[in-house]
Amino acid sequence: MRKLASIREIKELHTIPKKDRIELAIIDGWSVIVKKGEYQVGDKTIYCEPDSLMPEKPEFEFLRDRKFRIKTMKMGGVISQGICFPINLLPNAEYSIGDDVTDFIGIKKYEKYQDEDSEKSEKDVIKNPLLKYILRYKIFRKIILPRKKNRGFPNFISKTDETRIQNIPHILKNKDVKYVVREKIDGQSGTFLAKRNKSWNPFSDYKFEYIVCSRNVRLHSNSDKSYWKVSNKYNLENVLKELILKLNVDWVCIQGECIDSKVQGNKYNVSEADLFVFNLITPNGKINDVEAMNLLAPYNLKWCPLIDMEYTLPDTVSEILDYATGESKLYNTLREGYVFRNYEENISFKAVSPQFLIKNDE
Repeated sequence: MRKLASIREIKELHTIPKKDRIELAIIDGWSVIVKKGEYQVGDKTIYCEPDSLMPEKPEFEFLRDRKFRIKTMKMGGVISQGICFPINLLPNAEYSIGDDVTDFIGIKKYEKYQDEDSEKSEKDVIKNPLLKYILRYKIFRKIILPRKKNRGFPNFISKTDETRIQNIPHILKNKDVKYVVREKIDGQSGTFLAKRNKSWNPFSDYKFEYIVCSRNVRLHSNSDKSYWKVSNKYNLENVLKELILKLNVDWVCIQGECIDSKVQGNKYNVSEADLFVFNLITPNGKINDVEAMNLLAPYNLKWCPLIDMEYTLPDTVSEILDYATGESKLYNTLREGYVFRNYEENISFKAVSPQFLIKNDE
């Protein structure tokens, strides 16, 4: 779970040329503009990450013009990501570095492109008015939907949300670890899974179940959403079934980024839905890129653009953010950033371009 607000330490303070009232604080790998003289190096602070949606409380009233949203911004020639608040905003208590105070403050995650139909629960998409009314009551939900009780997002699959490099700058010290680097596509993350279960049919050893999910929930009904469009386009149900038999495993999962003409402002200028794979997973874990690409090659599935197979991390967060900034491999547009993975060490993270955020965070 992402810590939108947590207790952090001011690591460094830097002056901003021609600015007398503000300075730049370094908090882990984040650069944040703060009021000059408000903090000293080593002080604790409440740090709120970009995409934090602050509650409408008097102490945050100054953010009303920004609709209480915290985002990446540029001021005085420097980039600032997030916001800091004095520790006395919280009740008198002992707080340790890393403590999560998101829920205490009442912060929610800002979602610019919320696909409402895809994020509804199973009972929310039921159209029969009588059945919908009955399902308001827990006792009837237990009777009518017993088989669907545990049929949400598969609990044995990790959701597609990488941590940002700013939160783990310590990994930059290890120069022995090499990373596979792929472009981060700005679409809708989808999870496609097939698994085989024991069958009650005496003439069959097992039966298959096919699951399609958005970033957070399972989508039970085939629809015109991008997730189902790409599922049908690439016949993913059969692809996954074949891979289960070929690898002799109980389930196989493909995760990727779905793009479409009506998704994320159509940055890539596409006319139809498409899928760019970034994960192939079995019960044995994520399959490394070379093996995964070979396994999926017969099915003509596309991958998020490959940038490097043996990348060594630079010394600073700013260098890696600069590296992640540039033109997309898919179209003449600014890319969102890069995703870095090392399968042997089971390390993965993302570097999102600040320039991309400034341009697209409206």
